[in-house]
Order: sequence, then C-alpha cells, then structure tokens
Amino acid sequence: MEKQELINRLDAPMKFQMVANSTAIVESNDLNIPDLLEITFHKKKEVAFRAAWMLEYVMTNKPSAFINYIPDLLELLPRQKNHSAMRHFTKIVALLTDKNANADYKEVVKNIDFEPVIEVLFTWLVDPEMLVAAKVHCMQSLANLSPRYDWIKEELLETIDYLVDIESIAFFARAKMVKKQLKRKG
Repeated sequence: MEKQELINRLDAPMKFQMVANSTAIVESNDLNIPDLLEITFHKKKEVAFRAAWMLEYVMTNKPSAFINYIPDLLELLPRQKNHSAMRHFTKIVALLTDKNANADYKEVVKNIDFEPVIEVLFTWLVDPEMLVAAKVHCMQSLANLSPRYDWIKEELLETIDYLVDIESIAFFARAKMVKKQLKRKG
C-alpha cells in the first residue's frame, strides 16, 4: 500500500470501526513498516495514534514483519511527541523486553544497547504531562531491563516512591506489581 493511501485510510472517520479497519489493513500484508513508523509522527494526532496502534498490532501479531524494525523504533522513540503514540511506543518496548517475549525478539533485544532508551523512559516516567498508560509502560520497561542494567533497580524504586503519591490509582496498581518484580530480582 502506498504511504499516501495509508495516511488517507487512517485519516478517514472510523467511529467504532478503528480496530477492525486498522486490523484489516495490517492483515492484508500490504503494509510498509518504514512508512507506518513515519506516519506515527504525522501532524494529525489521530492519524499518528492509529499508525502507532497498528505498529503495536504488527509487533504483537506479526513478529516476522516487525523484527527488523526494532532498531528503527528505538532510534525514533526520543523524537515521539504525540502522547497517544507514545503510549504504543512504550508498550512495544515493554513487550519486547518482557521475560515472556517472543524468542526471536529476545535474540534481537539482547544485542541492543538500551542506555539511550532508558534515559527517555525515565524522562517520560516523571513527565507530569505524560499519559498514565505511557508512564506505566515506561515503568514496566525499566523493570524488565533492570536485570541487564543493575543500576535501574534502585533508581526506579526511588522514582516510583516519589510518583506514587502524585499519580493515579492505575499507576499505583502497576507500581505495586513492578516493585514486587524488582524485589524478586534481589
């Protein structure tokens, strides 16, 4: 599918059909991932959000189509400014770094230097403008990376303790789970 056609389809009013329409586009196997990544930065927030949602869908449902673009996503992560798209970017990072991630993803991820990503995740985690869903995924990603980067654990625990009193119940619930995960890791 040509990039402009994809933008036009993502820009069309979808009402309650966003998931079905977006899924159909992905399942058509006529999707250019570099174009999709670029569209996640579209000036229209809705278009960028829908592209980011599709990217997450591809990541979770079509690993063979997504795997080669992990470095691109991680390189683009700091440039993402659309809060709705950030939610999907951070969720992708959380899923990629999860101990139960797809085996192919695990192989690729172990060869990636996550230091630049970690910095972004901590920055977004403490950003008062960030959506709670993105913060939760930042927190989970950092916890997932803590066995590899042992300095994360203490810093993340301190950050959670600071944020827990100023964030929502949803944040608090995940913070509890993350703290438990970190404590299990010694």
